[in-house]
Amino acid sequence: MFEKGRLAIALALFSSAPLHAETMDMQQLLQNVINHYPAIKTAYFQVAKARQENLKIRGQLGWQLATQTGYAKEVSPFGSPVDQMMIGGSLGRKLESGDQLTFSGSLAYEDSESSVSPLLPNPSTSSNLKVEYTMPLGKGAGNLDYSLGLLNAKAAVDIKTADQMILLDTMAEQVIELYVSAINTQQRIENTHLSIKRTEKLSRFINDRLKLGIVEDKDQLQTDAQLQSQKAQLSVLNLAWTQQLIAINRLSGKSWNSQTALSTPSIKLNNSHAVENQISFVQQHSPALLQINSLISIADNNITAQRQNQDDKIDLKLYIGNKTTSGDAIDNSDVVAGVQLEFAQSTDKSAGNAALYQAQLERGLQLQNKKQLLENLHYDLASLLAESAAINQTINAYQKSKRAELKKLKDAEERYRSGRIDIDQLLQFENQLSATELSLNLQKMELQKRLLKLSLLKGDIWKDIQLPVFDFTHDDNIIGETL
Repeated sequence: MFEKGRLAIALALFSSAPLHAETMDMQQLLQNVINHYPAIKTAYFQVAKARQENLKIRGQLGWQLATQTGYAKEVSPFGSPVDQMMIGGSLGRKLESGDQLTFSGSLAYEDSESSVSPLLPNPSTSSNLKVEYTMPLGKGAGNLDYSLGLLNAKAAVDIKTADQMILLDTMAEQVIELYVSAINTQQRIENTHLSIKRTEKLSRFINDRLKLGIVEDKDQLQTDAQLQSQKAQLSVLNLAWTQQLIAINRLSGKSWNSQTALSTPSIKLNNSHAVENQISFVQQHSPALLQINSLISIADNNITAQRQNQDDKIDLKLYIGNKTTSGDAIDNSDVVAGVQLEFAQSTDKSAGNAALYQAQLERGLQLQNKKQLLENLHYDLASLLAESAAINQTINAYQKSKRAELKKLKDAEERYRSGRIDIDQLLQFENQLSATELSLNLQKMELQKRLLKLSLLKGDIWKDIQLPVFDFTHDDNIIGETL
């Protein structure tokens, strides 16, 4: 009971609203929804978050600084207590080639309670400076982890961007459905108004003839019954329009009782559009295809990485430096250098083989998904084009039918005026004309609905839409407002 009362109040408020309502077309409605829809910003957050992964990976090539210092109370090899103090540090980075460059240095001070030999200074200070260059010759050569990491980061951004596009496309499809449904309701209301006007005109004619005693009471009763039925139908349609308009205002972020008139779209059907000519545009826009291509790219990168992980580890290390020792009348400084080859091999390859096989299976899975998606896109496009052509033929047929129904009704009115047919047949012809007019208008909107969906499938619907822009780097309020 409460729901019925609330709808009645809403309908009354809409009915009493000013007649001069804002007129919106499909593009304006979609733009209003884009500007208001909160979930869109969430999708943009996900894209911005994914972009940070690229910076994290590039940071792997940055310089890394490490320091250490300490004090120890130890025993020398000769059994005497020794105080030791040490400070050291290193500065290194991995190069884009996979090689590694490291600068290191240390300073140590030792003081023994007893001097073992005059040849060994006590206390003594020693330093060690070294430049080390490491070249991976097997596993790690070429720094695939870095280069593939960048490629995967880009693919991850593409996936999140595709998620954002899917959200926008899904929302646009809902807007199209609501928009066309609301216009269909408008068409039904207009059609019912025309029927009411024709019935009222007939009722006046019958009423005048009834006063003269030319027609019977049943003619007036039948006409009045049809008129009341039409008015009841109009009331139901007005309620449906009220509900749809509230839904439109809600999506647009407007006041619930804002008055809006929707303009009927008039997209032309281009008969030269063939599936083969349009499929490239559909594939170019498809966010689902972008997602799958990105997942295939990640799978390819994982296969490459897993194959290198099965290689043996062979590192060539080159170093050069200087060592000094100073203390009781001793001061030595020597240049040191060397070459070192390190080798490591995993004796159990089962884990690596399993990881490689998983990556290959993932690639096969995504290729199969891509094949299915391309087929679906092809059928979706072909279906929209075929349905549009068929509906266009239906519209031509209804236009001819409407002209015939008009002639038939005018002829019936003349015959009724001369008493050659009953009111039942005249009302039947009126209903047939009304039904034909409504069917014609609804078919026109069905064609517009297909053409709007075709525009969405190719991405053309977004050409005149201003998508939101968020400055996640400099605008702290964007991040702060979510905390």
